[in-house]
Amino acid sequence: MSEHDAVSEHQALNESLFKKPNFWVLHIGGWLFYYLVLLFDNLFLFGSYNYFGIRIAYILIPVTLMGMTLTIPLRYLFRHCWGLKPALLGMLILGVSVFLSVLWTVPKNLLLLYAKGDDLFALGQSPGFEWVHLFMMVSTSFFIIMVWCSLYFGINYHFRLVDAQVQRYQAARLSHLAQIRMLRYQINPHFLFNSLNAVSTLVMRDDKQRCNRMLSQLSTFLRFSLDSDPEKKIRLYEEVQALMLYLDIEKTRFGERLEVKIHIQPEAENALVPSLLLQPLVENSIKHAIAKMSRGGKITVKSWLEEDYLRIQVQDNGPMIDLALIRREGVGLQNITERLKVLYQDKQQIRLYLVEPSGLGVDIIIPYEES
Repeated sequence: MSEHDAVSEHQALNESLFKKPNFWVLHIGGWLFYYLVLLFDNLFLFGSYNYFGIRIAYILIPVTLMGMTLTIPLRYLFRHCWGLKPALLGMLILGVSVFLSVLWTVPKNLLLLYAKGDDLFALGQSPGFEWVHLFMMVSTSFFIIMVWCSLYFGINYHFRLVDAQVQRYQAARLSHLAQIRMLRYQINPHFLFNSLNAVSTLVMRDDKQRCNRMLSQLSTFLRFSLDSDPEKKIRLYEEVQALMLYLDIEKTRFGERLEVKIHIQPEAENALVPSLLLQPLVENSIKHAIAKMSRGGKITVKSWLEEDYLRIQVQDNGPMIDLALIRREGVGLQNITERLKVLYQDKQQIRLYLVEPSGLGVDIIIPYEES
C-alpha cells in the first residue's frame, strides 16, 4: 500500500465509522425529542381529548422553538472557548446556562399558563404563589440547557478523542510503511552491486553473449522489484517466480556450478508472503557457499503448511562456516529478520542451522495467510 493509499484509507475511515454527526441534525432532533416528551407529559396530565390537552400541543411548538433558537449561539461561543481552562470553561457554561434559563423561563411559562387557561398575574397575587415556584420554573429550564451543553461537549469531546486516535494510528501506519520500504529497498543496491560485478567480469572476458543475456535478466528482475509494493504480500508461487528471475541471473554467472531444487507443497502455493522474501536468502547461500565451491553447488527451497503457519526452508551444501559470522555479516539475512519482526511481531520465527554433512539452512515460520 502506498502512502497515498494509506492517506485515502484514513480519510475513508473518518468518513464512515468515525464521521462526526451533523450539528443541525442532532440539534433539531434533540429539541424534537424534548417537544415529544413534554407533549406526552402534558397529554398524560390533561388527557388527549381534553381541550387544554389539544391546546397545549400547539403552545409547545413556540416553547420548543424558543429553546432551540436560544441554544444555537452556544455552539459558536463554545467553539471559540474550547481551549479555556476547565475551571473557567465550567464557570462560563454555568453562567450562560443561568442567563438563558431566566431568559427562556418567562415566555415559556406565560405560554404554558395561557394554554392551561391560568392568569399569570392573578396567579402571582394569589396566596398560594411563592417565589419558590418561580425558582422551580427557572430550574427546569436550567436543567434543559445544561443537558444541551453536556451533550454538546460530550459528543465533541468524543469525536476529538477519536480523531486524535485515528491520527496516532495514521502516524504509526506511515512510520510502519516507511520502515518496510527502507528494509525492502536495502535489497536492491546490495543485489545490484553483486550483479554488476558479475557483468563487469563477463565484459573483461569478452563474453558478449552471456553479458547481454545477464543484463536483460537483470533488467527484468529489477523491473519486478521496483513494480512490487514493499508492504504488499504476494502469493508464494509468485514469489517463487520472482526467485527464478534472480536465479536466471546467477546461473549465467555460475553455470553448472549452481543447481537449484524447489519443493513447494501445493497447499502452500497460495499462502501470502512478503515480496522478495526468498531472494536475499538464496543470495546469502550463493555468496557464502556456492561462490566458494568449484563444482556441485546445490540450493534447496522447501515450503509447506504446519497447522496455521507457513514454513519455509532454504538450504545449501556449502562448506562448514561460522554461524555467528553469517548472523553478523549476512546483510540479506538481517534484512529479512527485521522485515519479519515488523510485519509479524512475535508471531514469526527465523533460525539458522547446520545441514549434515555440510551446509547451512534457514528456517522461517510465519502465520498462514491466504488472499
